[in-house]
Amino acid sequence: MTGTGDKQGASGKKRTCFKVCLRVFVFVLVLAVFAGVVLGVAAYLIYEHVTGPGTHGQTVRVTIPLGVTGAEVGTILAENDLVEYPELFRLAIHLDGSGKTIKHGAYALPRGASPMELLHMLYDGPNAPLSAADVPDENKLIVPEGLTIAQMAALFDNPQAFVEAAASRPLLQKLGVQADTLEGFLMPETYFFDAKPTPEEAVERMVAQFQTEYAALLERYPEAVGKDLLEVVTVASLVEEETREPPERPIVAAVIYNRLEKKMPLGLDCTLQYALGKYGQRMLTEDKEVDSPYNTYVHAGLPPGPISNPGVAAIEAALVPADVDYLYFVSNADGKTHTFSKTMQEHNQAVRLYRQRIATQRRELQQQNANGETHD
Repeated sequence: MTGTGDKQGASGKKRTCFKVCLRVFVFVLVLAVFAGVVLGVAAYLIYEHVTGPGTHGQTVRVTIPLGVTGAEVGTILAENDLVEYPELFRLAIHLDGSGKTIKHGAYALPRGASPMELLHMLYDGPNAPLSAADVPDENKLIVPEGLTIAQMAALFDNPQAFVEAAASRPLLQKLGVQADTLEGFLMPETYFFDAKPTPEEAVERMVAQFQTEYAALLERYPEAVGKDLLEVVTVASLVEEETREPPERPIVAAVIYNRLEKKMPLGLDCTLQYALGKYGQRMLTEDKEVDSPYNTYVHAGLPPGPISNPGVAAIEAALVPADVDYLYFVSNADGKTHTFSKTMQEHNQAVRLYRQRIATQRRELQQQNANGETHD
């Protein structure tokens, strides 16, 4: 009897142990299934958060430097509150798997966009113009309106290389211009480059910008389509040199066209300055006798080509001059504005008034100098 009882006791213990193990197994299995479900739901939610469309909000300006890694880009985005964690952006790169390259530059990226949307925006390339603060000084090229090729050349370490680049035959052929240089077709602008530009890169960029701006003007003024390009730019360069006052530009252009129509010499000092290289100096009587095709006192018609590189406003004035019948203009002695006249009599009166004002200014300046010397 004792042996039989022992066997039954051992058998009961085994069944109890089995039940416990079974319960533990079931519990662990349920726990694993639950954890798997939780992990699956979490993974799905993360996947949707990373890849799905977001709700776009305020844009943030971000600059992606050249040569950064995807992880570093994720950090930049996180620092600007565009993604919660850099790892989410790296996950987007992994899930995308396209092998495309993130382009460096300036972006306007919306808050609320998903990491995958941000990634595709960075694949598309910069969508925000660079500001001066984003670019090192050596990578900037600031070209004011009205500079000549010779004056622009002084902006470069190798001026002669720039002058040679500005005589590019392929670029002249691309413009369809019969000229020896690109004088007039180097668009004044502030240019940003990835690295310090060579003279050739600068010239190509300025010509491309000219073409863009000129095409935009023709689209705005279809009535100007068909005008001779070299003539328009030559007139624009004269306008650029004669006035910097926006309201006056179309009027000065009209005076030039009116005089050309009447076969009158243009008689512009700015063309003599170009011929003689006398910038910022008063033209003398003997200067007006110089033997140069750019001497518009001697030679009728336009000079052979542009005398500077005009800006968009001057080109616009040359394309669409004012509807006026003025034939003359003279400075008001204020260094800015002019008096426009229809007849020689009116013009002579304006010239006399100009001379009176200049004489008064000189007397006042002499008096100030004398007072200054006396005071010392």
